Amino acid sequence: MTLQRGFTLIELMIVVAIIGILAAIAIPAYQDYIARAQVSEGVAEATGLRTSITEFFNAQGAFPAPGTYDNLSGGRYTATIQHNIAGVITVTLRPAAPTSIPVRGYTFTMTPQSAVGVTAVPGTSIVRWSCNTVGDLKYLPSGCQN
Repeated sequence: MTLQRGFTLIELMIVVAIIGILAAIAIPAYQDYIARAQVSEGVAEATGLRTSITEFFNAQGAFPAPGTYDNLSGGRYTATIQHNIAGVITVTLRPAAPTSIPVRGYTFTMTPQSAVGVTAVPGTSIVRWSCNTVGDLKYLPSGCQN
């Protein structure tokens, strides 16, 4: 009587197939996670600009002149953070490495609002900020999605 030891070829092929299926699901999910983290850097860096604009607007009753609080040097993944005359902040990610391919050159805006869905105008106060993008909304952090 002989004893069988080890795995058969079919068993090994099944294990390899299962690993392949798991990798096919996990790798895109991980890449999306990395892209969202890089966009989150832009949101975090825009927070300082958001605070400055809110304080200026609430104290002066008007938005600061465009470029007053801009950050043109950005961060590791963020290229620029700028605002316009209406206080809308535009964040642009770097168009090359180390930024992930899905969010290279990704741009989103943060708009001041005096109430839900109402853009802030002089004579009101900013109560929240809404985010929007022409790109894929899935890359915006959950706290920034409308």
